[in-house]
Parts: sequence; C-alpha cells; structure tokens
Amino acid sequence: METVGVRFPVSDIEWLASLSMKDALTPSDKIRAIVAEARQRNEGSGDYDTELFWLRDLLAPATALINGREFRSGMHSELVSLVVEWVPQTLALIFSLGTQGYEDAAGDADALEKLEAQLAQCAFQLCEALLRLGVGSSAPCYDPGIIRSRLPRIVELVEVVSTPPNRG
Repeated sequence: METVGVRFPVSDIEWLASLSMKDALTPSDKIRAIVAEARQRNEGSGDYDTELFWLRDLLAPATALINGREFRSGMHSELVSLVVEWVPQTLALIFSLGTQGYEDAAGDADALEKLEAQLAQCAFQLCEALLRLGVGSSAPCYDPGIIRSRLPRIVELVEVVSTPPNRG
C-alpha cells in the first residue's frame, strides 16, 4: 500500500462520512472502495451478471424514489416498471458483449452479430410487453389511456412493414 495525500472540500468530506458502503467504514476504506469501483467500471467486467448487478445498484435510488412516490400516491404504472427493469438488462447486455475481447475481424463480426441479435430480442420483448398493456380498455398505468393513444401509429407502421412491396 502507498500513502497518498489528498485535499477535499469540507462538503465532500461530510458526504463521504455520511456515505454508507458495505465493508467500508472509515474514510480511507470508502475512498479505496470508490477507486476500486471506478477502476472496474473503466475496465469493464465483460460479465452480464456483474454488469446487471452494478446497473441495478446504480438505479436503486431512482427506483426507490419512484416506488415511494407510487406508494404515497396509491398509483402504479406497469409501463414505468417495465422500462425501469428493461434499461439495466439492456445496458448490461451491451456492456457485457461490447467488452468481450476478440483477436481478429471474424471474432468482431461474430460479436457484433450476437450483440445485434440479443439487442433485437430485448427490444422486441419490450415492444410486446408494452403492447400487452394495450389489451383491454385501459392500461395499468398512471394515465390509463397512454398506451391506447399511441397504438394507431404503431398499427399503421405494422401494416406498412407487413405489406409486401408493390412490384409493378
């Protein structure tokens, strides 16, 4: 271990003192943990489970805030829940597949095709889940009409995409 002298503003020292970190009680422990986490983020783990855990942890304060507001208001949105769950899963996929090392161009092509296929799967799963919210007269969302109000454009796009091109 090396000793490093660092000067911090008082507000940062107060924040560090109030920060709750597992297995890091002293300011020195907390700084080491913060540096280790930053290093891991910079280098990337390449492991989906590790990335997903980190991303969910990163989103936990916002998710807790949303859940608290829903509880206090007596409201719930399946749309918000779906997206909040989908975002870290999709980002974890990008981080894990995007950081896997390949030695040659063929490996790059394989990795890119795998990433594309898995991102397509994630995107279409979200689309299907959102469309399922449109079944029935009102969606289980803060605004029950939010899904239905967007369906006409989606239906129009599906009709255009599913119609064979006119070969005249």
